[in-house]
Amino acid sequence: MKILIVSLIIFFCTVFGLNSKLNKNFSNYDLVYNYQLYLNCKSNEDELLKENLCSEIISKLNRLVVLQYKYKPEDTLYTVAKKFGTDVNSIRSTNYIEAIGLLYPGKLLIVHNKKGLLYKVKPNEDLYSIAKKFKKEPQQLLLVNDKPGNYKFSAGEYIFIPETYIKFKDFMLPLFNTRITSQFGERIHPIFQTLKFHEGIDLKQRYGAAVRAACDGKVIFAGWAEGYGKLIILKHHKGYTSYYGHLSKIRVKPGQKVYKGQIIGNVGTTGWTTGPHLHFEIRKNGVPVNPLKVVF
Repeated sequence: MKILIVSLIIFFCTVFGLNSKLNKNFSNYDLVYNYQLYLNCKSNEDELLKENLCSEIISKLNRLVVLQYKYKPEDTLYTVAKKFGTDVNSIRSTNYIEAIGLLYPGKLLIVHNKKGLLYKVKPNEDLYSIAKKFKKEPQQLLLVNDKPGNYKFSAGEYIFIPETYIKFKDFMLPLFNTRITSQFGERIHPIFQTLKFHEGIDLKQRYGAAVRAACDGKVIFAGWAEGYGKLIILKHHKGYTSYYGHLSKIRVKPGQKVYKGQIIGNVGTTGWTTGPHLHFEIRKNGVPVNPLKVVF
């Protein structure tokens, strides 16, 4: 395997024209696992070639490799997963990425070259309880984590669970650090003082706070609607639509594709309101449903 790794490195460096940049005092371990030793980079282009070379090698290794990766402006989770020989669900699960729209350039990700979940061992857990929890064989976990048969995992240590993923909810609340000021259902309208069915929930936040897409979807309306004020409507899968009302600013356009967690507008007071908040609705085939039953 070591001879194969060195051969791969020399081959890639020949292709990239980087033979002269190989450090002559390397070890095979350094070549694969130490980013700073095997290439002497003097430009951004060299740095990119070095990174591509390293990821190419790592993606082809049979043993598990875990490393830190800085998310770039041109990246997607798909391109990062492909680069290291894993998949999007693995990266989302290990980094607990509930919404792709929450990613940003510079974010540090933990990536690995195998498909599955990097799990942090909790107090009072051991190999056998973890194996039972994820329906795996203890020996399988020892093998994939390159541990001897008598190895004991400690609390706070990480163990890789192959072919295991976190299942995230399709929808999330569109505001952070918020509270509900008006529930779904019958209520006395705060302006007209009449009994009226509230087709969504009101979420309290400061004026101008970022409003995020509750789920992946497509913008089917972005403009003014009586009562709602500035309103965005997103169309989702399975007949769902979501409404975001009383906005101060709309940041998307009709026809635009958006991702869960992506900023689409800002909290405001437009339409029939008594103060800054977000009116949030979810409809199923055109019929309003309680957003809390979909989000939680």
